[in-house]
Amino acid sequence: MLAIRVFLIIIGGVLILSLLGYAINRDPRWLRFAGLGLKAGLALVALLLLALLLERLVLVL
Repeated sequence: MLAIRVFLIIIGGVLILSLLGYAINRDPRWLRFAGLGLKAGLALVALLLLALLLERLVLVL
């Protein structure tokens, strides 16, 4: 569970920095970077949650 929190904090930091960079420069590459960071972070969190779910299922069986 700690790893999921750490990943969420990292995702939030990347999004904030990317949106601040876009606000300063108005360069669309910052928005693309924010989108890629969000997708990668959500994919990692989804994989961690799937691993947690499989672990719980194995313990039940």
